[in-house]
Amino acid sequence: MEDLQNEQASGDPKGKSTKRTANSYSTEEWKIHRPTITKMYFDEGRTLKEVRDYLEREYGFTPSERMYKSRLHSWGLDKKKKEHEMLEIVRQGEQEGASKTKIYEIRGRAVSLADAWHYFARKGIKDPTTLLKDGLTRINTNVSSPDEEDVRTPLSANGDFGDSATGFRSDTGYGFPGSHQPTALSLKPPPHIPMFAKPTDFAEHTLVALMGALNISELKPLPAFRTLDVESVVPPPTKVPREAWYIQNVVKALQQHYRELFDARGMSVANPWTASSESGLADQFHTHVYHGYSNLYNGSHDLAHQEFQTASKMVPDLVQGHEVGFLILLLDLIMRYDGNGNEQYLLQILGYIAECARTFYNSEEKPVYKIATLFRSCDTGRADVAEAATRKLLDFFEDSIGYFHQETIAVVQIFGNGLINRSRWAEAAVRFLQLVDAFETTIGKCNYEVCYALRSTSEVYFHNDQYVEAAQALKMALERGRDLPILQEREIYVRCLRGMAEIWRKLGRQQEAIETMQYGRDATAEAFGSDHPFTERAEMHLKSIVKGWVEVARRRIIFGRQGRVRPGWSHETQDLEREVDDRRKDEITKHTTGR
Repeated sequence: MEDLQNEQASGDPKGKSTKRTANSYSTEEWKIHRPTITKMYFDEGRTLKEVRDYLEREYGFTPSERMYKSRLHSWGLDKKKKEHEMLEIVRQGEQEGASKTKIYEIRGRAVSLADAWHYFARKGIKDPTTLLKDGLTRINTNVSSPDEEDVRTPLSANGDFGDSATGFRSDTGYGFPGSHQPTALSLKPPPHIPMFAKPTDFAEHTLVALMGALNISELKPLPAFRTLDVESVVPPPTKVPREAWYIQNVVKALQQHYRELFDARGMSVANPWTASSESGLADQFHTHVYHGYSNLYNGSHDLAHQEFQTASKMVPDLVQGHEVGFLILLLDLIMRYDGNGNEQYLLQILGYIAECARTFYNSEEKPVYKIATLFRSCDTGRADVAEAATRKLLDFFEDSIGYFHQETIAVVQIFGNGLINRSRWAEAAVRFLQLVDAFETTIGKCNYEVCYALRSTSEVYFHNDQYVEAAQALKMALERGRDLPILQEREIYVRCLRGMAEIWRKLGRQQEAIETMQYGRDATAEAFGSDHPFTERAEMHLKSIVKGWVEVARRRIIFGRQGRVRPGWSHETQDLEREVDDRRKDEITKHTTGR
């Protein structure tokens, strides 16, 4: 096995191995051959038989046809036309009044409008337009004309403003399929379209100004996820034997748990859209622990204990209920809070999970018991073990139920946020690109989730000091969000403005940062009302930026008023110092209040 992997990794096709069974090939071996399979089958249009024959002849790689098809489906490379995709082409053709020769793209492949009509004709449907619901309402699928921008990009973390203004996200930004339904909006759209909703406006002008400050002539699209080398940003396996032992045993228990759960629910690559029927209890558990630690940090110990107690009361039902998200969210909590000085609360929860599992199942062999016990007894970095285990669990989900299963997408989102909390910026950016790719593939390019993902990806790049890439993601989020419902569009818009303000601040352009955030605050108040929590968050961020500006100015007034540019300060900052030097104290106070 090792000889085969070494031979294939080196790219030497001459040595041949003994033919093995299809199920004996690991995820790592499939990853080695994925570029060749993609190029031959998808890019060059070779038949599956040609691809199989080539890999068997050159590498001794002999999976069955069924395994190839499952793998291609999980990678999103299957060529089979799907009814909802063909219907979307019909919809676009009708809406555009296009001729039957008009070419569209589905998953990177050219399909004409005539092909779509022929697809339905073979099914005995002479006029597929009769299948369109509500006239020409858009169907959620990823179909585009080649002359449209066809770029795949990225989703992220806790978000810059925390809670969603439109009520479509949980407090921590997580949520497994079925666990949350969009909440009924307490707000009504304004009776008029706000002046801030004009397509060409402040945000676009600010992006142009940022391009000048960054010394670039254009903001190119972010790279497509499928062009990225994921393995290059994944850390190598640990060399610490004890840590490796914990990772191996935790992963083994996780795979056993989810293999049983997938079998019970009929979830697989061949049946990727099986509903999970989650109750949302796992998300509530995660939220209460999250708020418990937040209250600890703020010194509110009584409130923290209440949150931890509420979370603990949910444990018995979670242990018995087999929710998909429970153990994944538990891994996220370990990644977040291990090593923060308050691990005792996390350890108490782990101990209670183990106790409930042993009591309910009358056994210590169940995976839930093993996982909780392993983490509780772990004498090496629990967060490192949880991170490595989540990464391997994501591979397991992709192999078992497919890249684009809703549960796999949820794992990518949670893992991306976990990587942000651990400052793993390079891999976090790739995971968010993966998440956007998944959303674009399953629900289309121009929707709230994709826009939120792009804005969050910008946040990752920002923290990694990649300001050009951060601006690229903001531009794409704004472009994709133009046709969203007004409140969702406003939310994405002001989040992007806040991102631009932060870039200005990092570039030392405090005045531009303040102006951008002031505009964002005003746009938020216009759309949601001055007393809405989202507006209050925008006000808070504005004050934070202004406070930093005033503190810098005050320090510079105290430490000298020489008319020269000191080392490390730009001419713009020196001009700002002179400006503040001339202001009266009450003017500084006025800026501090954000009014």
